[in-house]
Amino acid sequence: MNSINLKKYHGLGNEFLIAVAFSSRAITNTSKVAKELCDPSTGLGADGLIFGVRHPDPAIDIQMILFNADGSRAEISGNGVRCLAHEMYSEEGAEMELHVLTDAGVRETILVSYTEDIAVIEVNMGEVKTGPSVTLSELGIDTTFGVIQVGTADVGNPHFVVEVDDLKKVSIEQFGLEVESAWNRDGINVHVLQVQNPQRVSLLTWERGVGVTAACGSGAIAAAYLAREWNRVDDSLTVSMPGGDALVSFRNQNAFLQGESVCIGEFTVPIRD
Repeated sequence: MNSINLKKYHGLGNEFLIAVAFSSRAITNTSKVAKELCDPSTGLGADGLIFGVRHPDPAIDIQMILFNADGSRAEISGNGVRCLAHEMYSEEGAEMELHVLTDAGVRETILVSYTEDIAVIEVNMGEVKTGPSVTLSELGIDTTFGVIQVGTADVGNPHFVVEVDDLKKVSIEQFGLEVESAWNRDGINVHVLQVQNPQRVSLLTWERGVGVTAACGSGAIAAAYLAREWNRVDDSLTVSMPGGDALVSFRNQNAFLQGESVCIGEFTVPIRD
């Protein structure tokens, strides 16, 4: 039986298991292993499993291979990139800037502040694109809460964002499941947004392949982008989520995400292929 060394991190409550310098090819069924490790009843419990794999291109510091808690592979996670970068800084005392290759392309990280267990890291999430136009009625969804507007965005992964007048009226678990079930087979991340003022919004999240999460980095970017397109917020703002606050800013056509990542612990666990 093989074993694997893992670090557990959280980015604003978004939990990831991370294995650096480990080839995912050594595991026969990576999806199954990810599902078992992320399940708190069979593993350590997490929203995702990240392999940090060395890459032959010297311009790439590390490649991120990300699996959701249900074993599906994900293109990118803003919080996941920050947690992987934190592990790189911790292990190797890396340079201030890292280039992380994700399934959605290369993302640059900048270390803002660092201690052994807590780091503040900014990620250049690249250019955000507006997604397909769709309404709740087209999805066959009726709501009991006040919907102001709806939009979708592409941050390297897909996001569905609804602005409401009061988050307290929303069951994100029920609404997120309804939207994702009505979407296509690839699924979509679902967010409910309330604008507090031009510098602050509040956000609830349902992530495909996971369910309700305490935070979503790419979702914070998507929600801020659409709120900005709707002329509801400024170019720099705080996105407040149950797990904590992320700072989002738009500069030179790119979106930047900044927030804390925290190292929870280190584990060696058996792998049953």
